[in-house]
Amino acid sequence: MGLGSVKTEGGGFQKVVFENVVDTLAGGLVLDLVLANFPDGEVPEGTLVGKDPSTGLGKVVVITENANPTLTTFAPAPLGLTYRTIKAEDNALAGVVTLGTARIKALSEDMQDNIAAIQRVLPRIQFV
Repeated sequence: MGLGSVKTEGGGFQKVVFENVVDTLAGGLVLDLVLANFPDGEVPEGTLVGKDPSTGLGKVVVITENANPTLTTFAPAPLGLTYRTIKAEDNALAGVVTLGTARIKALSEDMQDNIAAIQRVLPRIQFV
């Protein structure tokens, strides 16, 4: 097994997102998911999440790109990254990493493309 990967039940390999987890959101976060956005039935480890201020439930953050990373917008405001891959279901409970070290290459392409902006809004997570 290569460094930075984990063998899954189905025989494939899953990239390991976190090298180091120092702090998580106490109690986790209940996610209000649009299940159609997760056709494989899973929310991947390292997904950017925030809290909807009107409902208090967690949401997957939508990134609106801008050529200038300081003008990239996030809705809702990011709290952190999901700690593990979780089943996409109603009221899914996710652990959220708020302080630690994450591997850029293990994140989704969308996040890799916006890493400078994500580093700006999540300064307590180091990306390597």
